[in-house]
Amino acid sequence: MLSLAEARAQILDRAEPGETIEVSLAEALGLVLAEPAVADVDLPPFDRAALEGYALRASDGQVETRLRVVGPHDDDGFELEISADEAAHVTTGDPIPWGADAVLRSDRIRPEPDLGRPRLVEVLEPVAVGENLVPRGHYLRAGTELAPAGARVRMAMVGLFAAQGCVHPVCYRRVRVAVFAVGDHMVGPGEAPVMHRERNAAGATVVAPCLRWGATAHDLGAIAEDDLDAALSRALTAPIVVVMGRSTSTLRRALLRAGVEPVISGVSIQPGRAMTYGVVVGPSGRVEHHVFHLPPSPIAALTVTSLLVGPLIARLQGGPAGSPPALRAVWTAPHRPTDDRLWAVPVTLKVDDQARLLATPIDYRGKDDLLGFARAEALALLAPNSGPWLGGEIVEVAPLGPWPPHDS
Repeated sequence: MLSLAEARAQILDRAEPGETIEVSLAEALGLVLAEPAVADVDLPPFDRAALEGYALRASDGQVETRLRVVGPHDDDGFELEISADEAAHVTTGDPIPWGADAVLRSDRIRPEPDLGRPRLVEVLEPVAVGENLVPRGHYLRAGTELAPAGARVRMAMVGLFAAQGCVHPVCYRRVRVAVFAVGDHMVGPGEAPVMHRERNAAGATVVAPCLRWGATAHDLGAIAEDDLDAALSRALTAPIVVVMGRSTSTLRRALLRAGVEPVISGVSIQPGRAMTYGVVVGPSGRVEHHVFHLPPSPIAALTVTSLLVGPLIARLQGGPAGSPPALRAVWTAPHRPTDDRLWAVPVTLKVDDQARLLATPIDYRGKDDLLGFARAEALALLAPNSGPWLGGEIVEVAPLGPWPPHDS
């Protein structure tokens, strides 16, 4: 049976980035660039005042020199040129008038009012060329690469892209994921489970991490075994299909009829060991669909989706081909040794006063204890045949959603 790392590698080896699309800058947040973003103007696009004062020629900035004040009230806006023995009042960020090459701070100049407005100013301290101004192109020049293809658009990039007119970047499209559960005994989450029926909790549980990884996910609900062929035909319009249900001969035959070629049968993780993975190969020989069959337990399905489906989503959306970077934390509590499987143990996370990330196992009673599991913020990945864990060890953790949570 494959390890988690081996299974992830086999899945990602069969994945290539999908379609690209031109999107608005707001929609691009979180997506991966398919083409480089390039500056189209200098930044700043003109010489700019670094502080409030008077723009002037540095050669005129000698002590006791008197300068005539010109400005927007004398000319049309900042289509203004400073001549010898002239100055213009500017505030922080204003364009520097043509001919000026420095800004003298307001407290280093003495205005001589004329009916309330200074018409003449006297220089109190000398000024050097380039002083108190930000020259055109100080931060970047037109043609500079703002972000390479393959970079994820982060919040901090939005202002830069907007300033450079990069308002419709070309990104990899969000991948679609189709999710459904199999079982004649299941009803929807909004229906009352009567007799021996139960609500389909696995569908919503799997959709959540898919959305967190940036996909668009569609829960097709609970499907009776007699309707499997139609359900698979509908689901296989999406690049990724996740089916939750017991492994029955009916389900296995339906997957084969749908053209799913088995690749992985079981992964050495707990919970989620009984998962399978296959692909549908198109006429060109390219993998067109990735199909996961997960256990019906919502906790097991969430575990496999977070650890295997999520990295696949990232890759199809232009992310790196390798495994996602590991997040590590300090284990805080005793725990029994693991067996020959990797154990995904639900934990809470906390940063202590020494800036260490701490992982504390929650008290829950196995893969069917939804109430206990609901407190989990991450999965701690305990290596096979390791332990006992006493506290103080470094463990790898996979957060279940943004961390720290907004309500922490």
